[in-house]
Amino acid sequence: MQTSTYLRSALKWALAFAFIATSGLALSQSTTSTSPSLNPALGSSNKQEGLAKSLISSTGANTASSIGASIGSFAGGGGGGGFNVTDAGPVQRFALPGQGGTGLAAAPGDKVWNAWASVARSSIAYNFQPLQSSGNVDVLIVGVDRTLDNKVIVGLAIAGDSTSVNTQFNGGNMSGRGTTYSPYVAVPLNRNWTADATVGWGQTTVKTNALGVSGENKVDRTMGNVGVTYRALVNQWMFTGRGAYLSVNDNLGAYTMSNGQFVADGTVRISQMRFGGQATYNAGSVFPYVGATYIYDLKAPNQAAVNGVSAANDRDGVQGVLGLQFKSAGALYGGIQYSSEMSRKQIKNDQLQLNIGAKF
Repeated sequence: MQTSTYLRSALKWALAFAFIATSGLALSQSTTSTSPSLNPALGSSNKQEGLAKSLISSTGANTASSIGASIGSFAGGGGGGGFNVTDAGPVQRFALPGQGGTGLAAAPGDKVWNAWASVARSSIAYNFQPLQSSGNVDVLIVGVDRTLDNKVIVGLAIAGDSTSVNTQFNGGNMSGRGTTYSPYVAVPLNRNWTADATVGWGQTTVKTNALGVSGENKVDRTMGNVGVTYRALVNQWMFTGRGAYLSVNDNLGAYTMSNGQFVADGTVRISQMRFGGQATYNAGSVFPYVGATYIYDLKAPNQAAVNGVSAANDRDGVQGVLGLQFKSAGALYGGIQYSSEMSRKQIKNDQLQLNIGAKF
């Protein structure tokens, strides 16, 4: 008993340290960044931070938010099936939500190991006309975690991403492949509140081709996510609220294009606050839900004007979520979810996601 108390205290201190560390990272970031040009026709001296944010760094932000929101859900207190919540009951599992959601897929809470996987396709676009681009990002996340005796959850998620984008503004294309590793921890504070933290690091290889000129460079990524989740039960409904801070730092390596043009290294840094709510209905073995998340960019690069045309550079958006989760009579759970980031003037970010998990 004493050991569990000490472990819980240590993990709470670890969460606090992670929050301070990720906050310090964001506060120490410069407000300006220099990203390599993705358009050889314009020359490498042109700043295209908005384009890099929309096509490269948004993948890291989506991944960080997805993992953070899912582990916040994993740590919700539950006793048995359905929506039963008790102060001392075993931890109830929830399937991976998409970008900031907390969709329920409650498997029985009697096992300590949990394995889960999620596959998602995001349709993205940067609709700033001088840099018009659009394409798809596919992300596969697999994770495994264990519930300790004091109900604290520790685990590891590994995400692989593949990007394919047409850069219509120069008749070219961009592709990328990367991997991110993210250990995580979640601490149920009481029957309603849960705290969670995750850190991640990885690398993406980005290839560009336009006007017969090609290039390839490496992007080193670090990210952090700290959040709290609140849930309340009202008859057949579960109402969930979540607040989270996330930070993504992409270091874009220098490279030389096939025509001999040198492109200097650069950075793209994003930090966001996300506040969301969700309503889930208990229909027995299926759980339809709807939700919305407000996203505010505390720090993000501004796209410089191109040929006298200014970008919107808006700082906030609202993301709508609609989904359906299920649980089997055994250990299997999963679901499907659609999300769309709305109200961004020049950025499109829609996602369809499938997820599945099992306890053992």
